[in-house]
Amino acid sequence: MLITRLPPFRSRPGLSRKESSGMVSNGTIGRRLLNVREAAQYLDLEVDTVYKKSRLREVPSVKVGRALKFDVEALNRYIEQHTIEVID
Repeated sequence: MLITRLPPFRSRPGLSRKESSGMVSNGTIGRRLLNVREAAQYLDLEVDTVYKKSRLREVPSVKVGRALKFDVEALNRYIEQHTIEVID
């Protein structure tokens, strides 16, 4: 298995730090798409669990070519829908 390291962040004209760090923004709609690793961190799950939940259609995801992406707004709705309310 070949492991490569990314070079340190270098400022490039017209490119924000968020865009250069791998976060994807589609610009026109303004939604932020996460890759599987980022979605796993966001949901506090293992990467394999995110793949499984996506395959079973338990977590909303989008296929972009061969890549699996997750919309932050859709993940927030998922969290809200699966939140257990407190009984007073």
